[in-house]
Amino acid sequence: MRPNPIPMKHNKISSIYKSLVWIAFLFTFSCGPSSDESLDIILCIGQSNMAGRGAIEDQDTLTLENVYLFNAEQEFEPAKNPMNKYSTVRKNMGMQRLSPAWTFGINYQSIKGGKVGLVVNARGGSKIMEWQKGTSYYNEAIIRALQAQKHGTIKGIIWHQGEGDRNQSELYLDRFDQMISDMRKDLGIPDLPVVVGEVGDWRGNSGPINEVIRSLEKEIPYVKAISADGLNHLGDSTHFDSEAQRTLGKAYAEALVALQENAD
Repeated sequence: MRPNPIPMKHNKISSIYKSLVWIAFLFTFSCGPSSDESLDIILCIGQSNMAGRGAIEDQDTLTLENVYLFNAEQEFEPAKNPMNKYSTVRKNMGMQRLSPAWTFGINYQSIKGGKVGLVVNARGGSKIMEWQKGTSYYNEAIIRALQAQKHGTIKGIIWHQGEGDRNQSELYLDRFDQMISDMRKDLGIPDLPVVVGEVGDWRGNSGPINEVIRSLEKEIPYVKAISADGLNHLGDSTHFDSEAQRTLGKAYAEALVALQENAD
């Protein structure tokens, strides 16, 4: 007597169903946040040290939990280095390495909890005049931030730039003030917190621009400056090394959270 084929068929269907459920679970876990989860969205912009030129080492190869990166499809995916890979204004992909956005995301999420979405749109070698309203870098940053807004609320900007303006440091305050005023207006957030970072002074010519960068928090509301004292370059006297980038990222996160709390 032949065995009844029905249980075998049932078992096969059950096995396929379980496999599909498991695949769906893995897919959900590996993708970005669901549409009903609101992100704290942070815009990360500036020149090469925000794009990142530090080496991506073993500790920087993780896929972060609850930290997401805005991608080319206008969606958030789990954050993974290099963080500037989806920038619409970046230089070639091979130049994108470790940036402060990496440990910023880790530390911001650790402090605030919840989920954070990073919009990283930096451009190496850019000057602050190239970030004024109407320029391509400005426009792309605003467009990307507004696209990301469907997933949450824009909570701040971290800005690292100034190396390209050492020779015109006396003009930097007014240019920065205008840029941030325009960004806050175009994003519809008049008190949007902004953290700025000093540039490296390894060649001894960054004193004037760093003095202006430090003064921004006194001259413009809801702005905080972080120090680059004691941080090392990667051998070119221009770009922060990996450890320096991690230190900057942590400082950016702590400063932005403090600004947010003061604004509340």
